[in-house]
Amino acid sequence: IMQVPPAFSAVKVDGERAYDLAREGEEFKLAARPLWVESLTLITAEGDSARLKMVCGKGGYVRSIARDLGRELGCLGHVAALRRIWSGPFDADDGIAFDKIDRDAQDWLESQLLPLETALADLPMLRATPEGARKIRNGNPGEVTGGAEWGELVWVSDTGGPICIGRYQGGTVQPERVFNL
Repeated sequence: IMQVPPAFSAVKVDGERAYDLAREGEEFKLAARPLWVESLTLITAEGDSARLKMVCGKGGYVRSIARDLGRELGCLGHVAALRRIWSGPFDADDGIAFDKIDRDAQDWLESQLLPLETALADLPMLRATPEGARKIRNGNPGEVTGGAEWGELVWVSDTGGPICIGRYQGGTVQPERVFNL
């Protein structure tokens, strides 16, 4: 579908965040963007309320889906409650409830954390050369072994694990996020 983001979103308009412009009372129009929606299922409906389950691609605004559904139905639509039940490799059923976390049991808490590589599983992995790793850790492009598509988002490791997420540039990676582990 094509979706117009809400005015109070992080979308940039002429280099400014839309939410900043909206707070200042500026008039602007956001362009519709493509959003992949795999499913939108009605779970329950009672009176003027409904529970829905949606599976969509990244960058979707669930509250905007409710707004747009309301418009199509000739009424107003809003979200009373929102719960993300999974994202990428993470599932809410595998999470730990806040009341189960003992902040004094640091060793136990750390044993429950998944390795960073779990969150990076959908990205190609490349290895940095020793000199490349040094440069990447300083935020500079560094040489890597292996390959990817030019401009593709990848993660880079060295002998100690992940060091960055960045864009592949034909033998080097320009880091976008450097991990200080």
